[in-house]
Amino acid sequence: MILSAFETLYDRTPPAWVRKRETAELMDVFAQAFEVEPPNVRLLSADEALSSFREFTAACMEAALADDALALRYRQRLGTGACELGRKVRRMLAVRSSNAFAVARFFYRGIGIELSGEIPGRLRFGPCSFSVRYTPQSCWFMSAFDEGFMRGLSGCEGADLSFSCRLTEGSPFCLATFEGKGDVS
Repeated sequence: MILSAFETLYDRTPPAWVRKRETAELMDVFAQAFEVEPPNVRLLSADEALSSFREFTAACMEAALADDALALRYRQRLGTGACELGRKVRRMLAVRSSNAFAVARFFYRGIGIELSGEIPGRLRFGPCSFSVRYTPQSCWFMSAFDEGFMRGLSGCEGADLSFSCRLTEGSPFCLATFEGKGDVS
């Protein structure tokens, strides 16, 4: 009964205060990964904060992509930070295999990305609020966040997220497979 109530909640779009808090958490993950100060979004609306996040992340990734070694370092740090965030959400919401996908969908919907599929398994991302700003290289960079977050959230920390197509490369959606070693409990 309780699980059913949570799954119904997770089918909704998060309220503005949740979206704003989620965006602030994401800003912190990125700022730590890129060793920079995040923009202050406290006085912004949820939509303005998300727009600020989109611009901040695009600028960080574009700068890092100018240096291959730096890009790989920051991308690895981003994946690690995202995994820690996924673990935090997993603990905070007592996420199990039965509701991991519902929580992931709720989280992504909060940042303007529709998610369908299952964890582990095939995932479809789109429409996506980031695809109008990100380049294909930025999208590749950001996939480190997606993989890390899915690993931490699902408890399947040995899994890989592999994209077969992306919105930023002309596809109508992003398609990925999340599978591998690990225990989704």
